[in-house]
Amino acid sequence: MKARRIRELRILPPLAIGRQGSSPRMMDNYTLEDDPADPTGFRRIVPAETLVVDDATGEIRESFVPAEIAFKDDGKFRRVAPFLEVFAVLDPAAGSQPDGDLVPLTEDLLDENGLSLADVEWSVHVANRKVARRTGDEEDTVTAKTGWFRHHDPVALDGHCPHFVKDGKVGFGSVRFIRPNERFPGLRLRFTPATGLIYGPKKPVEFDDPGQYVPPPELRVYGKGNWPGFEVPPAIDSDEFPGKPREYWNDTLPPSLFAIVPPAPPWLYGNAAKSRGFLDDTCDGIVEVRLRGKGLSAAARVTSGPPMVIPDSLFVRTLADDLDQVLFGPEVPADEPPEVTRARAEDIVRRAFETVRFLNVEVMNGNDVDGRPALLFDTMPYEEAADTQRPGRPIMSPETADTAAVLALHQQVYTALRSGAAPWFARLLRRPEEAADYTDAGRRKMPALMIGGDNNYLALTYRMIDTIGKAARAQPFEGPIDPTSSAEPKAPAAPALTPRNRSAQLHYAAAGNPVSSRIETSISNCCPGLEVDFRAVWRRMLEGLVLREYDSLVVDVESDRPALKRLHRHRLQRIGGIPTTAVMRGPNTLDPDDSATVPYEGNPHGLAPLEWSNALAHLLWKSVGKKVVCDFSAAEEWYVPTPWNEKTSISVELTVRPFFEPGTVVISRALAQPGELTQGLCSPWQNDYRECSCYYWASARPDFVNVEVTREGRSTGDNWMQIERSGKYVPDDYMDARLVDYDRLFHDWEKWLRVQLRGRDAPGEAK
Repeated sequence: MKARRIRELRILPPLAIGRQGSSPRMMDNYTLEDDPADPTGFRRIVPAETLVVDDATGEIRESFVPAEIAFKDDGKFRRVAPFLEVFAVLDPAAGSQPDGDLVPLTEDLLDENGLSLADVEWSVHVANRKVARRTGDEEDTVTAKTGWFRHHDPVALDGHCPHFVKDGKVGFGSVRFIRPNERFPGLRLRFTPATGLIYGPKKPVEFDDPGQYVPPPELRVYGKGNWPGFEVPPAIDSDEFPGKPREYWNDTLPPSLFAIVPPAPPWLYGNAAKSRGFLDDTCDGIVEVRLRGKGLSAAARVTSGPPMVIPDSLFVRTLADDLDQVLFGPEVPADEPPEVTRARAEDIVRRAFETVRFLNVEVMNGNDVDGRPALLFDTMPYEEAADTQRPGRPIMSPETADTAAVLALHQQVYTALRSGAAPWFARLLRRPEEAADYTDAGRRKMPALMIGGDNNYLALTYRMIDTIGKAARAQPFEGPIDPTSSAEPKAPAAPALTPRNRSAQLHYAAAGNPVSSRIETSISNCCPGLEVDFRAVWRRMLEGLVLREYDSLVVDVESDRPALKRLHRHRLQRIGGIPTTAVMRGPNTLDPDDSATVPYEGNPHGLAPLEWSNALAHLLWKSVGKKVVCDFSAAEEWYVPTPWNEKTSISVELTVRPFFEPGTVVISRALAQPGELTQGLCSPWQNDYRECSCYYWASARPDFVNVEVTREGRSTGDNWMQIERSGKYVPDDYMDARLVDYDRLFHDWEKWLRVQLRGRDAPGEAK
């Protein structure tokens, strides 16, 4: 028999998420399924085949399907430790795919190619850049590199930093090359994340608070550097900053993204806040495998973050949605089977009401609560008021704003879509270019009440919108569906895993990996996110320039071209003729639906940034590797954007970088180095659950739990951060002792991050 020649390698999944916890037991495998008896209810958590690694040998000694799924042991979260599998692309053979077969790499296949297990080498490079991102000092980067290894023992990911004390390190977890055996012959590596520790300085930054958290001596790693006691200058509009240009300080704000003194929203103190010098043990980076002597290698990405606290629900817009748009473009092809389009559309709408379930709509709408003005709460009406310098006002009528009522509306839409009778629904969706439409009609579009990565109202991706539009307009396949029936439409067949089918590779579910390790469970564009700050990927899309994640400012130039050097601190106004900003419209005090622009002293042109994932969607789909005309402001614009002007704007041709590594769906290393996918997130990540009351990204950080509907038809329940469950919602207030504060989270985050099952505190959670 002719040997099957290996011509390429792949690691799948291309991005795996590890989730932290301190239980010695790893998370069992599970998946999510719809409940046929309750199609608008919570998803069912279904136990799945779980792989057990032998501690001594490093091989998978057994597999089993657990009777039930537990997320904690004695109050400690189980870590999600994903496997990454190695695949080989083979030369085409008779009857195979024209571009070759994609098959698991095994010892038998190695032997056919004159190789052995000893010729397989791994290397892992991860980093935490959260401190370097804020201090601007590269020597604050904490890096762990394994070098190449072939053995099957655990390899610690010990993070080192020039500013640490002697022998100081941050443990990012470990990786292990799993020894193959007869039952599990495939080659795989397991990434086990860290446990969720908080590290600090050798000399703690203390203050007058008896409840303050101080890391224990063994976790005090900073011996020098500026991070302990680091302060963001409060006067961000001043032209003079010692050693740092203005755009740098804008880039690091707000200080609420890291643990500060005093532990309260920094805007109470004019954004003057001192860093407590805390750092977490999360990371992101690159896993590589190679075959010695063959010149063959492959890469994948890993990232770590907090546990998934709402495991039976998914968010309305995920990392999977954005990566699908990059891969397939912003439009659904006309020849896509209607059942595929409708199944995806139904899932999007389902995720919308799954998200709404955990929003206190009354509060998020901007209603006054318990006699306190709504502007005391960090909601979208508050964000809008801050962005427009105009008074805040509710989005919907205060009398109709209720979680149960809005949830019922979403469920009706879902039911109508399933029956093929919802062509009106697509008109209610907010298009990305309408994110800064602050008229009443614009603010009420869906998804409502939630924030996007551009700090404007959340919009779905263009591809998601097109999916819903095509599904809503299409005739029902195989006749209408009875909404009361438990029968489900026939699901399309799973896509074949081939070298050319990058969609199947992107969504590949590795054996033994819980659904919480997959991109479908990570928020993509919502500010600030937990596992990945997806905005960071777009900064280097134009070759030679580095843009700011959340707007169009050029913060660095990585080119010697004089035409590019001059663009430093200028703003990208258009790319390929596509604007990077939108004009803010409304509210108008005389006519709430008037579409007048909203200029103010700090933003005289009334321009708002558009989030990159959608702003570049059409261009990226057509222009990867090509040169496009980019228009920049004529002058430096550190803070105030100006509109494109045909006569004065600077036009330069720039090359659009490929988003993925060649032939794969691995986010390109040219776009993000290890540590850069997470560098904009909170330090420590525990801070994220209190830093700005971001209840408007509710699937990852819930707001409203244990919800009941009263006789009057109104919703009542608990704030997820309430210490004592009372059934009466406590509005967010940093000074309210009834709510979990920063230091409680630092002391014991696993106690206070309470898992929600079917919308309620899971059994055994603290009451």
